[in-house]
Amino acid sequence: VLDVIHRLDTRTHHRNGSRSPLGETRREMLGLRYTSVWVGRRASTLTVRSRMRLMCNDPSSSSPSTSSPSSKPSRSPCYPSVSARGEGKATASCHTQFDWEKIRKESKNEWPTWLVQELRSDHAGETGAVWIYRGAKSAMDLRSFFSTYLHKFTGFDGGCPYRQKDKEAAYRFVQEHHKTESFHLELMEKLVPIGERSKLIPLWKISGFTLGLIPTLFWRTPTWLYVTIEAVETFVEIHYMNHIEPLEKHGNVPELTRLLRTCCEEEVHHRDDAASRAGMPVNYDEKPFLVRVWFTIVSRGSEAAVALAKRV
Repeated sequence: VLDVIHRLDTRTHHRNGSRSPLGETRREMLGLRYTSVWVGRRASTLTVRSRMRLMCNDPSSSSPSTSSPSSKPSRSPCYPSVSARGEGKATASCHTQFDWEKIRKESKNEWPTWLVQELRSDHAGETGAVWIYRGAKSAMDLRSFFSTYLHKFTGFDGGCPYRQKDKEAAYRFVQEHHKTESFHLELMEKLVPIGERSKLIPLWKISGFTLGLIPTLFWRTPTWLYVTIEAVETFVEIHYMNHIEPLEKHGNVPELTRLLRTCCEEEVHHRDDAASRAGMPVNYDEKPFLVRVWFTIVSRGSEAAVALAKRV
């Protein structure tokens, strides 16, 4: 797929005398490198399935049993400024200043093994998130290219929403969220030294790219891209809160905790934005059957990826 995209896109940009952004993406994927890792133990967490049901039904509850399908969603524990899904704006971490000197001092006491593992998985997750949006953008570019030329030479309009991609809301959605995720990755690269990052970074890039590419490429509308982002970000909030809560309880790394919570707030904003665009019911049990199946697949896959990233 990357070869086809690269060849077609290179021809177009060669005629225009410009550089192909897809060629850059392809070269970056082919230039992936392995890094070393620090292996530690895994922190215990609530099961993903119960936490996902909790987040979808009643995020403010302390346990899954207290939520009911008929109850209205309340504020997310990670994103207090959102009173309902799809409302409010995320704090712009791109403009948020963090005291790196304070974080360096907090790390002098040696972070516990479970926290090192969590941060390693955070770095792997943010890497995958960046590549999800790159995959979605590549699919949009590919569909726009073929649809444009098909319409130009045959006059046939297949109704592709990406033929005029700059006017498509999904295209702006991908661009804006990709920018935020790229900044999250920069933060994680500052937090996690090269020697402590996952060895499987190439796998997380390919997995993320595929996860963004497939629903965008093979569905006529962006709905399933939004569903995929909602499913991913629902899990991401669960994952972040599993180490934000104990850090806030102990209170010995306040600046690191503030950084992680800021990232979590923006991930929740991504989830809420995707959910409002998808137009699906908020409650997990009210979602269509196929959407619930896809949520389960994404959550189980994400859980396995986090467990693996913590160790390798």
